Amino acid sequence: MNPPTGTFLAKVRGGAVQLPPPLKRFCEGNDWTLFRVERRDRDRLEIRPILPDDLSGGDPLSGVADEFQSSLSADGHLWIPSPLRALVGLGEQSVMMRVENGAIEIYLRKVFETLGFGP
Repeated sequence: MNPPTGTFLAKVRGGAVQLPPPLKRFCEGNDWTLFRVERRDRDRLEIRPILPDDLSGGDPLSGVADEFQSSLSADGHLWIPSPLRALVGLGEQSVMMRVENGAIEIYLRKVFETLGFGP
């Protein structure tokens, strides 16, 4: 299944991102249910799928402060661990999401204008 084009607005509530329907369908169509969640910089997270044949996942207990794992719920919620939310200041807000280079990028509202997105 090809990735959806464009940028999507998503809500963050209770520590979880609600994937927009096109992104949820894309993840389900590609059997993406488990993700590595990483801080890319102070305003951006990346969720990269961990596939069954992925041997490069490393040890989730390795102590890497900027990387965590999370699974996609049946209703399209992806929980972001609280230490990672704190690192980027992710609270109850809206974020922008788009598929880039085999991963889903999550941009916090404070960078919308920088990226040329309207609020």
